[in-house]
Amino acid sequence: MTGKERRLMDKEDLNKLYELTNPKLSPKPKLFIVINHNGSNWEIEDSHILRGYRACKRSLESKVRRYESRMFWPSQCQIGIGYFEQEQLIGVLIAKNLGFKPVEEVQPTLPLDDALEAIGLSRREVQ
Repeated sequence: MTGKERRLMDKEDLNKLYELTNPKLSPKPKLFIVINHNGSNWEIEDSHILRGYRACKRSLESKVRRYESRMFWPSQCQIGIGYFEQEQLIGVLIAKNLGFKPVEEVQPTLPLDDALEAIGLSRREVQ
């Protein structure tokens, strides 16, 4: 079964996000979802500190969906992941509408299913 994943960041931004969420990075910058209304200053949209690569991507997608449903994004505001050091905004990874990419959804299996599949059998054949 195939699903879709929304692409909101280009390759450079994804690489930067990967660097920022590296567990070995010290000191770690604080990551927040930030918003910019019609060219004003960047403001923290949600005070929840983001941790982890996937969590950052999911949170950004959630905020984009929320503002897109209200017809604010991308025409009236910009949304992104802001990284802060010592309470100072260092940079922002801005969300861009880059479409969707297909993602194969893998159903979770039990180790027994994997072993049976390796020898070419199914549960029905074993019972």
